[in-house]
Amino acid sequence: MNAVEELLTEAQRRHRRRRAQIIVAVVLITIVTTTAFLGLYRIGRIEVVITPQEAAESAQVVIAEGRGLILQNDVWALKNSLTFRVTAPGYEREELEVSDATWTRGKVNVVMRELLSQLQVTTDPELKDMHWYLNDEFVSEGSRLHLRINAGDYEVSARHPHFQTAELDVMAERGKNHEFDLLLQPVQGQLSITSQPDGAHVSINSKPVGVTPLNLGVQSGAGTLTVALEGYTSQSRTFEITSSAPKFEQHFDLELAHVPVDFSLSPKGGVLSVNGKVTPTQTATSVQFSPDTQIKVNYSKAGYRSKAVNFVVRLDQDNTVRIDLEPVYGFVVVSSEPQSNVQVGGKSVGQTPLNLQLQAVPQTITFNQVGYRSQQRTVTPDENEIQNLIVSLETEKQYRLKNSPTQYKNSVGIEFKLFKNPGSITIGSPRGEIGRRANEFVREVQLTKPFYAGIYEVTEDQFQQYAKTGVNNSNSRYPVTNVDWITAAKFANWLSSKEGFVPVYQFAGDTFSGSDPDADGYRMLTEAEWEWLARKAGRNQKTTFPWGNSNTIPTNSGNLADESAKGVVSSFIPNYRDGHAKKSEIGIFQANSVAIHDLAGNVSEWTHDIYSLMPPAENQVEVDSLDRGTSLRRTIKGSNWRSASLTELRSAWRDGSEHARDDLGFRLARYLY
Repeated sequence: MNAVEELLTEAQRRHRRRRAQIIVAVVLITIVTTTAFLGLYRIGRIEVVITPQEAAESAQVVIAEGRGLILQNDVWALKNSLTFRVTAPGYEREELEVSDATWTRGKVNVVMRELLSQLQVTTDPELKDMHWYLNDEFVSEGSRLHLRINAGDYEVSARHPHFQTAELDVMAERGKNHEFDLLLQPVQGQLSITSQPDGAHVSINSKPVGVTPLNLGVQSGAGTLTVALEGYTSQSRTFEITSSAPKFEQHFDLELAHVPVDFSLSPKGGVLSVNGKVTPTQTATSVQFSPDTQIKVNYSKAGYRSKAVNFVVRLDQDNTVRIDLEPVYGFVVVSSEPQSNVQVGGKSVGQTPLNLQLQAVPQTITFNQVGYRSQQRTVTPDENEIQNLIVSLETEKQYRLKNSPTQYKNSVGIEFKLFKNPGSITIGSPRGEIGRRANEFVREVQLTKPFYAGIYEVTEDQFQQYAKTGVNNSNSRYPVTNVDWITAAKFANWLSSKEGFVPVYQFAGDTFSGSDPDADGYRMLTEAEWEWLARKAGRNQKTTFPWGNSNTIPTNSGNLADESAKGVVSSFIPNYRDGHAKKSEIGIFQANSVAIHDLAGNVSEWTHDIYSLMPPAENQVEVDSLDRGTSLRRTIKGSNWRSASLTELRSAWRDGSEHARDDLGFRLARYLY
């Protein structure tokens, strides 16, 4: 274009600008007139300043939201919500929302951002641990490079220890995608392997490559180098050829190979010592030695004669050491009182007295005899000495009497006390005793069997663990009542089975069929045991009442029909106060001389015996009698919270029933054996 044409073109531009300015002026005059008429003078102008200059020369400004006019880079519009957009080739689009502050300022600066270039570079082969650099600065690690960059000139390099560095010059253009692929060249390395002695076979990753001394060209990478020579122990080491360390030099000092020596040992499980060092053993074991090594082997086991062997290890022979030990025996003379059956290690060997030849290891000798407690002894026979073993067996009764606790609490919380030598007692009452009843027959009784007696009457919470009535009596220490005799017997059997004792009471289905006098399970006290506890145990002479012989009731003797029971009972004891109108908790009153509670008052108690009105035979002495009959009408002993008469307060008082009552409970006992 010549100068004249440029002048004409510029004149045309000025003409168009003038025309545009005239049009804008007309429009503005119209708007101003209209808004003035409406009272809305809210026309405004915003100058849009665009940088950089390259973007400003080609930029276009348009209104994206709202209404207004754009004259070149000036925005004319009503002062309300307005968003305009600026675009330019090679630059990111920009959108701006006009705020009140912008209207006030009348000017806005728009900085255009160049479009980024996309750069993607891959390698052949692809490697996950490739390191990527841009202009010699690390940018990422991975099998490929993917970046967004500004337009310009760049140097890209791919670096990996096993390959030569690959480089690439990139001229990034604005907004363009650039993709490249780099071919990698492996690093060439050098292995230098020597050994003492020479001639060892060299392999890399199990592949033979030559013999020492060896110089070998290899490609980069990691591997396992193995050097082997017959008669020597092979050695292995790892190596890696990299661009920074292309050479690998290694010397191997080979050691003579070890020879396995096997040990065949009988019997197994002994102690093996090789050159003074204890070695673990199984049926056979193996230890490594250098050829021509002389070893001293010793093998021993309890009960056997030890053996030592000298042995020289050779390459060209069977290196097995065989050792068989001879057993050692000793004599043990065993005897017992009484004569008993003898077992050694669970095997029967006869009856005492015996002369036993046994191996010199710990031997367990067991003595058994019917009716006696088995005993075990452990002895170690000695080949140089005869040992004597003498055992005195205890009867089962003697053993239990010696080893049973004097007092214990059972699985439901009932506490028991052991009485080892009860002795004899005359129960009942003689004619002429004040308050005597005709059914209180005099009987001579001998109590020879040790028995446990309940320190307290059975409580509601203890019985509840068996009955499970659904009534919550947990933690109740009141004696259980309203239980008939057969239910009390079933409770005793349940408790016996629960604790591993032989039940006393026998049933055919639900029908009571008798009692086992030899059982050691729980039961109710016999009438004789009850009276012995209430009037003789722990005393020099038998007494009339649980508290003694005085007709005057001592304070705190028991829960009887006292003055607090007026209106509850038909009669009461004047001037006696125990603080309970009906039954009380167990154990809150004074125990008797042998620490048994509530034999006077609170509740009467079922006993084991059948209630009979037949007088006993004259001059008859009963020994540990335990009634075996099936009648459910049973003897009741002891006064209760309703008792006020001298007759009922006496220990000889007795009654009979088979029905439950609210003033009747029970106490448990059991024979020791």
